[in-house]
Amino acid sequence: MNKITSPFMRTLVLVLLLPLMSLAQAQEGTWRLNLKDADIRAFVTQVADITGYSFVVDPRVKGKVTVLSSTPMNKDEIYDLFLAVLHVHGFTAIPGEDVIKVIQQVDAKQLAENLEGFETVPSEQLVTQVIQVNNANALELVPILRPLVAKYGHLAAVAAANALIISDHQANIERIQEIVNELDSPSQYEVEVIQLREAWVGDMVTLLQELAPSELGASTAQDAARKYSVTADERSNRLILRGDQSFRDKIRGLITQLDQPSATGGATKVIRLNHADASTLVEILTGVMGDVVSESTGGAGGANTGPRTNFSVFADEGLNALVLRGEPSLMQEAELVISQLDVRRAQVLIEAAIVEISDELGEDLGVQFAVGDQSGGSTPVAGTNFNNLGVSVTDILSAIATDSLIAPATGGITIGAGERDENGLSWGVLLQALSTSSAANLLSTPSIITLDNQESEIIVGQNVPFKTGESTVSGDGTTNPFTTIERRDIGLTLKVTPTISADRLVRLVVEQTTENIAASVDDASDIVTNKREIKTTVLADDGETIVLGGLITDDFTVSESKVPLLGDIPYLGRLFSSTSERRVKRNLLVFLRPTIMFGREEAVSATSDKFNSLWEIDLGIRDKLGMPGAQRPESPDVNSLFDPALRP
Repeated sequence: MNKITSPFMRTLVLVLLLPLMSLAQAQEGTWRLNLKDADIRAFVTQVADITGYSFVVDPRVKGKVTVLSSTPMNKDEIYDLFLAVLHVHGFTAIPGEDVIKVIQQVDAKQLAENLEGFETVPSEQLVTQVIQVNNANALELVPILRPLVAKYGHLAAVAAANALIISDHQANIERIQEIVNELDSPSQYEVEVIQLREAWVGDMVTLLQELAPSELGASTAQDAARKYSVTADERSNRLILRGDQSFRDKIRGLITQLDQPSATGGATKVIRLNHADASTLVEILTGVMGDVVSESTGGAGGANTGPRTNFSVFADEGLNALVLRGEPSLMQEAELVISQLDVRRAQVLIEAAIVEISDELGEDLGVQFAVGDQSGGSTPVAGTNFNNLGVSVTDILSAIATDSLIAPATGGITIGAGERDENGLSWGVLLQALSTSSAANLLSTPSIITLDNQESEIIVGQNVPFKTGESTVSGDGTTNPFTTIERRDIGLTLKVTPTISADRLVRLVVEQTTENIAASVDDASDIVTNKREIKTTVLADDGETIVLGGLITDDFTVSESKVPLLGDIPYLGRLFSSTSERRVKRNLLVFLRPTIMFGREEAVSATSDKFNSLWEIDLGIRDKLGMPGAQRPESPDVNSLFDPALRP
C-alpha cells in the first residue's frame, strides 16, 4: 500500500473509510490494523493485499468485524491476526495448493489443509495432527483431553496404533501435545518371573483373570496398550508378571495363596477321544510320560526340580476314553500329546485295474489208418495212431464193430471211412483238420478305502475245496473211508497299506494276487490253478496312476507225430504223420491310483462318483433291453440305498 503524504487526502480517506477501516503502514513492512464494524469481506480483501495470498470466500461468510491494533505487525502476524478474527466470528481459513478457502468452522475438519506455503504454521491455523502415545493408553486419554478441544474440532483414538487424531488450532494442539507428553511418561513397569511348585500355570492364569478382571480381563480390539499382563510359561511351569509394583505385589500374594498342594495328591481326568484308539494311546503315553517322570525326579540325565508323583493312564475301550491321573504339570503335557495325536486321520481311496489280454491259436492236421481182424478181437493188426489229435482210428474200428456213431473232433473237420467183411476183417481211415482260436480280455477294477497307515484287503472270487488226504481202509481191515479237504480263496486279492507324507505323496505297500482255476490237466490229481502275484512298495502322488508291473508271455508249441521213413517222404509223408501247433499270448498289467481324502467332502465326492458309475451300468443294461433314452431316470441320491423312500 502506498504511503499517504497529503494531509487533506489523508483526512478525506479517513472520513470515507471510517468506520470501515483504519490502516497505517509503519516502516520496514509493518502494518497497524484498526477496524470498526467493517464488512468481513472487505477485511479479507485488505488482508489479501497485505499478505499476497489469494482467498476464496464461502457465500455463507458474512458479518461485521472490529479490530484494534496499536502495535505494528509484519505480514505473518497480520495473517495470524486474520485467523484469530475469523475464529471469533465462527469462520476459519483452510490453505490449499493455490488459494486459501474461507469457510465456516463446522466444515473445516472435512477438508484437507496444505501447509507447505507457510514457513511456520500460524498459531491460529486449524490443522489435523496425529499424536503418538508410547506408554499410556490412547483410549484412556480421550475423555481427559476432549474438553480441551474446540467444539468444532475433533479428537479420536486409534487403538491399533495407540495414537490420537486431533483437529484443532495449531496453538491448542501444541498445548494438548504438552499435556500428552506429561501423561505419557513411562511408569515403573517391571517383569517378574514366579516359579509354581504345586499348581499348573494354565489353571493359575485362568484363576487370576477371574480374580482380577479389571487388570487381566480378556483383551479386546480397543485395548491394545494393556499395562498389566500374566503370561504362562508351560515349558517350565512358571508365571511371568508385567506391571507396576502394586500390581505385582497383589498378584504375587494371590499366587502364594493358590500355589498349594492338591488335597487329593494329584488330579484325575477323563478324556473322550474323537479319532484315536484308546488302547494305542495308552502304550504311547506310558512310554513318553514314563520318561518325563523319570527325568523330573532326577533320573538318568535329569535334574531334580522337586517332588513329583507318578503318572498313570488307563484305557476304557468301551467308551474309547482315557483316564489320566498325575500332577497338573504332567497332566498338561499328556493332554498336549493327546490333542496332537487325537486328530482325524486321512483316508486313501485305492483303485486298481488288473488288465489281462490273452490270445490262443491252434492247428491240427493228421491222417490215421488201421487194419484189424475183429473176429479175434478189436485190436488192429496194423495202422497208425497219433495221440495229439482228438479222435483216434481205434475209435473208428470200435464204432464199425459195434455199429455205432462216432462224434467228430471239435474245432474242424473229421472224415473217416471203414468197412468190415463177413470174415471179420475190418479197415479204417481217419482224416482230421482242426483249427482253434480263442481270445479273452479281462478287466478287473477293485477299489478300497482305508485309513492312513492302515492295512486293508479285498477279496473277490470263490472258496474252492482242495483234497489234502484220503483213506479207504483202516489198519484193522475194517472199511472206514474218509477224505480231508482244505478250502482256499481263489480269485482276485488286493492287500494295500498306504502311508501319506506331508507333501501329499503316498507310499503304498501292495500285495496283489490273481488266481483262477485252470483247465483239466491229465497228470494232475486235483484242481490246477493259475496264479499271478505282485508284492512291491511304490510311491505315487495324490491322484496319480502308476503301473505296478506286468507279465507278457508268448508260448509257441509244435508237436509232430509220424511213421519213421514213411512220414519223411515229400508230400506222401503227410499220409503217415500228424502235426499240432499251439500259440498262446498273454499280457497282464496292474495299474494303481491312490486318492487322498482328508475330510468329509472328499469322502462324499468319492462315494457319489462310485454310485453314479454303478447307476450308469444299470442304465446301460436298460438301454440294451430297449428302454428309450428319453425315459432314462435321473440318478438318485446315494442314501437311497438305505432309505426306500428316496428310491426312484
